[in-house]
Amino acid sequence: MIALAFGTAVVLRYVYWRTTGTLPPINQPENFIPGFLLYLAEMYSVMMLALSLFVVAMPLPPRPSRAATPGDYPKVDVFVPSYNEDASLLANTLAAAKGMDYPAEKLRVWLLDDGGTLQKRNSTNLVEAQRATARNLELQKLCTDLGVRYLTRDRNEHAKAGNLNNGMSHSDGDLIAVFDADHAPARDFLLETVGYFEDDPRLFLVQTPHFFLNPDPLERNLRTFEKMPSENEMFYGIIQRGLDKWNAAFFCGSAAVLRRKALEDTSGFSGKSITEDCETALALHGRGWNSVYVDRPLIAGLQPATFASFIGQRSRWAQGMMQILMFRFPLFKGGSDDTTAPLLHVVDTVLAFPISAHDLSFRAALLSFLRFADIHRVGRRVHGVYACLSGR
Repeated sequence: MIALAFGTAVVLRYVYWRTTGTLPPINQPENFIPGFLLYLAEMYSVMMLALSLFVVAMPLPPRPSRAATPGDYPKVDVFVPSYNEDASLLANTLAAAKGMDYPAEKLRVWLLDDGGTLQKRNSTNLVEAQRATARNLELQKLCTDLGVRYLTRDRNEHAKAGNLNNGMSHSDGDLIAVFDADHAPARDFLLETVGYFEDDPRLFLVQTPHFFLNPDPLERNLRTFEKMPSENEMFYGIIQRGLDKWNAAFFCGSAAVLRRKALEDTSGFSGKSITEDCETALALHGRGWNSVYVDRPLIAGLQPATFASFIGQRSRWAQGMMQILMFRFPLFKGGSDDTTAPLLHVVDTVLAFPISAHDLSFRAALLSFLRFADIHRVGRRVHGVYACLSGR
């Protein structure tokens, strides 16, 4: 807390100086307009810093283990949604899900295949139709061999949210566990998570961290995977714990268990945006449902292997967050008296993605400075400051 207080004081001192001593005169619009735009970008950064520090200043400690009561296990449907993943990858995830320690009569594993839909099998593109038909037959056989259920649908509507909702309409379990196609659960995943639902009838989500076995393209190129924590560890180790303190931990699309009754309260998984996970959690928090974050890695997953897929993933996240900002912003909605969790959702996740816009402002300011400033004069000043500080 001392370091937090000291850092806050430094930032506030900078804001005071920046506000009172650096803005160009307003009667010089050619200087004032770009200068003020840069100032706004900096104040946006300060606002995001303050709100993020508020969220993570005192995160909850790791929760104790909460096993389900023996003999009173709820029925669980396990959904593994898929679009274009290979059968070999799906086999690993489905086998791991099927092998979880849980009463067999209370567990059903579903492969939700959006790559072999009737729409794709009847496509006017002959190659696509043949590929979808072959995939459909291959995955049906795989599911039969593994003892899991195969399910597809007529049309590819509402992306992953539509696929999950189709799974809900064909199942009846009390709880729904969701795993991405490349996220294999540990044997004790359900035993470590379903017990929390006994304690709180208004609990809609138990989320666990995503643990990856491989580096992303940036970590691989920089060779940092085994030397320093990744941004994934910062998010799941600090930010989610901070959100959990305020009952605002959110669904991350995989490695989670959700209550069917809660999802039915919002007509299933939300599909207005392409980030159905965060949107679903935002909708349910806004209706008074609670969430829990269990900071124990209970799945093993794979990160994007190529830079193109990595950028595509991050672009979808950014696009989805902007869609949520437009369609789900809680200040523009009614319904729930408790808006703390939805607001923290927006603050710490949704509003973080427009950061690229003000990042561009910083880059533009730097390029403009290098283009139009007297570099030699600035260089002499910098050298003079360095000489004074170093005693030379």
